[in-house]
Amino acid sequence: MSIVDDAIAQDVRTYAAQVRAALADLGQENVDDLTDGLEVNLADALADDGRAHGGSLVDEFGTPEAYAAELRSAAGLAAAGRKERTESVFRAALLAPWREANDVVRTALARLRGTRWFPGVEDLLVALRPAWWVLRGWALAHLVLNMVGAEPYPFWVPSSSGGWVLMILAVVASAQWGRGEWRAGPRWDRVLQVLSRVLALAALILVLTLPGAHRNDVAMAEAWVDTPAEDGVFVAGEPASNLFVYDADGNPVEGAQVFDQQGRPVTTEPHGGTPWLQQEHWPDGADEPLLHVGVPGLNGETRWNVFPLHSLSRGEFPDGAPLDVTDERVRKQVLAPSWPFAAAAAVLPWQKATGGPQPTPTPSATAPVEEAPAPVEEAPAPADDAPAPDAPADAEPAPTTP
Repeated sequence: MSIVDDAIAQDVRTYAAQVRAALADLGQENVDDLTDGLEVNLADALADDGRAHGGSLVDEFGTPEAYAAELRSAAGLAAAGRKERTESVFRAALLAPWREANDVVRTALARLRGTRWFPGVEDLLVALRPAWWVLRGWALAHLVLNMVGAEPYPFWVPSSSGGWVLMILAVVASAQWGRGEWRAGPRWDRVLQVLSRVLALAALILVLTLPGAHRNDVAMAEAWVDTPAEDGVFVAGEPASNLFVYDADGNPVEGAQVFDQQGRPVTTEPHGGTPWLQQEHWPDGADEPLLHVGVPGLNGETRWNVFPLHSLSRGEFPDGAPLDVTDERVRKQVLAPSWPFAAAAAVLPWQKATGGPQPTPTPSATAPVEEAPAPVEEAPAPADDAPAPDAPADAEPAPTTP
């Protein structure tokens, strides 16, 4: 470095120090924000051959006090000499972590710039700033869309036209601010710097977590397609949790067994027998939720197509394990449901309307017929004078042997 360069550098340092001294009443944080990059700007002004005055910094910008006053005015801050406190104790405590983080970052950058390898890396990062501007706008749009609920699931690109418009606007705003085209004053610049750091953290988290979230979504979609449809009855698009059967005269039928056209049991509890998967019900005035319970069959198997279903408090299910519905204690605690109405309107069945014979159901070989073992009846002993089973009615009695 030549003697001329040393003299220019010394003038820049002296002038910048005097400007900072004139702003000392604003607090160190405001001084740092207002004079960030001041030395570089002053040195560039002196190196510019086409500058207006061509003299010293005082000739170019005025006295350090005048330059400091211009910085105050541009930031909308009070003039020098006014004893106003620029920040409250609460604000100072709130911004203390950010100040400490800034100090750590500045110290780390100063050490890295003193190494041999970092200057080249820094130049590469500076060249890649446009990519960061795009990533910052993408992260901002991602957070906004998630917060308003427009995109509740993780995404790489928006799924709606409104999301695309928001993302494009966010990327343009990020690029314009990064290029220095949009300036909002020192106060808003400070807020934007904090927002930029938050978006940097958010972008890092999104880039690391989105691939796994996308794979999970694809796996869940494939599992949904491969999973067969669950049992259930739907009325007006909503699943029915219980069924109430009335006979032709409109009387309630207790214990009606319902099957479909192929003899399969019709159930409204797809997860019946698995308490931790069953749907809870909260009747009016109940202190805890209720769960439906099945009906024991003759062979001991719990049946879930016998309506109406009865209920039991969730607290009666030990550790979420299935209940033994054959247990007499459990059967005494089961709660009967409330019927929608005491009686339904009577109807005229087709057999009575046509006057035809009543058809006899013929269950198929695969129907789940459940019968109790029939008792074995002994045939009565034949009388002494009764004819033999194979003998004709008019046969003569066999002769007796003397």
